[in-house]
Amino acid sequence: MRLMVLFLIPLGSYAQKVKPLNIGDTLPPVIFKNVFNAPGTSISLKDYKDKLIILDFWNKWCSACVSSFPEMEGIQRKFDGKLKIILVTTDNNTDLVKLFKKVKMPSLPIATDDTLLKHLFPHITVPHHVWINQEGVVQFITDGYNTTESNIEKTLQGNKLALHVKKEVNDFNDELPFWQEGDGRLQKYITSYSLGMRRIEENTSGYCSMTKDTLNKTIGFKFLNTSLLELYKTAFGYSIYYSPYKHLNRVISVGSRDRNSFKPPINNDSMDTWSRDNLVCFESKWMEVNDTLAFQHLQDDVNRFFPYSVKVENREVSCYSLTLLPGYIFKKPSDTKNGINWEGERISFTNQPLSVLVETLNGIDLFDLIPVTDETNNDMKIDLTLSNALSDIGTLKKELLKNGLVLEQKKKILKMLVIGEKK
Repeated sequence: MRLMVLFLIPLGSYAQKVKPLNIGDTLPPVIFKNVFNAPGTSISLKDYKDKLIILDFWNKWCSACVSSFPEMEGIQRKFDGKLKIILVTTDNNTDLVKLFKKVKMPSLPIATDDTLLKHLFPHITVPHHVWINQEGVVQFITDGYNTTESNIEKTLQGNKLALHVKKEVNDFNDELPFWQEGDGRLQKYITSYSLGMRRIEENTSGYCSMTKDTLNKTIGFKFLNTSLLELYKTAFGYSIYYSPYKHLNRVISVGSRDRNSFKPPINNDSMDTWSRDNLVCFESKWMEVNDTLAFQHLQDDVNRFFPYSVKVENREVSCYSLTLLPGYIFKKPSDTKNGINWEGERISFTNQPLSVLVETLNGIDLFDLIPVTDETNNDMKIDLTLSNALSDIGTLKKELLKNGLVLEQKKKILKMLVIGEKK
């Protein structure tokens, strides 16, 4: 067997400008010179214009490529006269001499020192197979595992095949994050992601949203310039609309940071510093259809990305319990009006459920540290006016009692949002 040095030469002016070929393109005239174990001194692809041509790109370091040579030889023998498999590598003559001292050299023609075909058919991984039909048109650019007797038989019979199309590029940048690589060309492949960020300056508004895509079966969250506290409340409250930890009296801070420091400062002179330390952005999308599981993913991420360790715990805490005064007969509420009206220290509830009263009490400064719980077991609607009662607990109790409601301080086990320092 004669050993020959190889070159790959394009005809005409094609050498000056090489553009990658795609499926459906016609392969220009190409001549392989100095090819291993091929008759004569050169091979022109036009000599095989009536055959199916498979260009098998490989390299010496690719064990899967080398181990597939016997299989490729067997396929060539079976379809001899209808098929031509050509092995193409960028390795040089010296490399191959060393390789074929260790492994058996295949009988298939081997084009080495490739400088043209790698640009015509850019790829990163091998084996990389290009199928060229009898008319010289690129039919498939695919993986080596698709070169099987069955697929070749179907192709030669004119049957349509849907083989995986390899679309590798030579300028892939491994050093960039996937979402930045190639100016974002990989973003179309994203199925799930989570991204934590500091406060952004390009849009200083703040909001949170939850998006459900039933078609693609995904759930996503977006928080823009949101405080850490609001992010934690939403994640562990399993809702972006209402959280049982909405008020600070259901939050416990463990460690060096006081829970009040999670709230925006009253003094605007400190707002810049507070915003820098407390406002964050977060975005995510997961292959998920279950809301509960989606919020659990959110909990895991906020604990992973941001400075504190947060969880919900049953804690025995002091609270004020609202109950009904036994025997009290409530008047029928207004049937023409409804709403809440604030006038200084006076607040009126018209045709409102008791749950609204409890929610309102939890939002005033008087109960900033101690939660109010609803133990009335009744969500009837009432008309109620509280006068001068929003800053003094004793006055509030009297006002409520006048309206058939009892407010008592007690110890109770409640679910509390616990914010601690990471260990």
